[in-house]
Amino acid sequence: MTRSLRILTLVLLPAILLAGGALASESYKKCPLDTQTCLDQMVSHLKGRGWLGIEFDMDSSLVQRVVPGSPAEAAGFKVGDVMISVAGAKFAANTEAKCVTCEATKNLWKPGKRISYVVKRKGKTVKLEPTLATLPSDVMAQMIGMHMIEHAQPEAPDARKK
Repeated sequence: MTRSLRILTLVLLPAILLAGGALASESYKKCPLDTQTCLDQMVSHLKGRGWLGIEFDMDSSLVQRVVPGSPAEAAGFKVGDVMISVAGAKFAANTEAKCVTCEATKNLWKPGKRISYVVKRKGKTVKLEPTLATLPSDVMAQMIGMHMIEHAQPEAPDARKK
């Protein structure tokens, strides 16, 4: 799995899905929007979104990084936590084709909103309730840049000939 998929927080995945990218699957196709429209829609969807500040593996739901100074760090997330659920939606229900946790929480991601998580840590179930912060502009720029690199690639020359 690419680092960019792991780096996505739940706040970014629904926003990018709404903007036309198919990040829930690694077998995506070229973004159907022209570059400027894609950029404009992503910025529009990401503005006003809350931020948690973790990197996790979408396949294993394992937290791989907690951003220093983030709401995740303040709430007590730890590297090695396994995400069990968010706002009652189970991570295990996520598939390549559908991000169940994204759909269940897409309207909750606002700065100042407290969201309930359940993680497994060293065999114990731990409940965490971070309060989301405003999405930092550098994080937004990084996510948009990664999307544009990975999802706005021109079609392969062989594909254009058909």
